[in-house]
This record gives sequence, C-alpha cells and structure tokens, in this order.
Amino acid sequence: MSNIRQLDPSASPLDYYGYELRRAREAAGLTQAQLGAIVFCTGSLIGQIETTLKVPTREFSERVDAALGADGRFSRLVGLVLRNQLPSWFQPYAEMEAAATYISTYQAQLVHGLLQTAGYARAVLSTRDQGDLDGQVAARLERQRILEREQP
Repeated sequence: MSNIRQLDPSASPLDYYGYELRRAREAAGLTQAQLGAIVFCTGSLIGQIETTLKVPTREFSERVDAALGADGRFSRLVGLVLRNQLPSWFQPYAEMEAAATYISTYQAQLVHGLLQTAGYARAVLSTRDQGDLDGQVAARLERQRILEREQP
C-alpha cells in the first residue's frame, strides 16, 4: 500500500490544483501512468503535480482539461497557480503590468522579464537558490500572456 500525501486544498492555489487533479483523475478511473500517457507526459510528473512537487504549465493544464473533460477548469486555475509563484513583493507590479496599455523600461544588464525566453529566464533565476526553479520560470513566462492579447 502506498503512502499518499494528503493535501489541504485551502493551503494554496498549487495545493488546490493538485487536490483537484487527483480527484478528477480518480473520478475518471485513471492511474497516474494512464493519465500521463493521454496527456503526453510521465505518470511520475502527474504524481509530482498532484503532490505539489512540480508546478503545472498552461499547456499541461489544457491537455488535462481535454483528457478529463474538465471544461477548462484546470486552464482557468493554472493562472492563479502561476501568479502565486511570483514573489509576494512583485505581485502588485505583475498586476499593474497586466493592466498597462504601455510599458517603457530600460534594462542595461538584463532582458526585461516580459521578453525573456524560457532558457534565459532559467539562467537568470538559477543564480539564486529560492526554491522551485521550474515554477519560477513558468510564472515568468505566464506574464508574457499579456503580449498575446488582442490589444497588448
């Protein structure tokens, strides 16, 4: 018998996501490996997301929605999860950034966060040890969604 980590869905958006993913997967009668095969990842990754060891991406969430017939629930929730990965001091700036119609900035040393690629963001963020690097990179890339709006 395996020791399944119990999550408190009210602890954080990531805990809620993991709890809901496990609940939806089990309701569909799928194992982690079976769901992983359907959404093109490993069962181990499904387990890591269910237990909050890894942060889901938007692409993963869209595939899970399609696989489980979740009507966009995970795609809507992942934005909250990713925003929560930002440092608390930066969250007000991210909100202003999302509402802005014009941003002017000068960066002499680094490419602005909105314009960074995944590899560049990983290299910049890996210079300090502050927890989940994958989650931080995903959160930084999530901010770029404002550039994809009809009127960025």
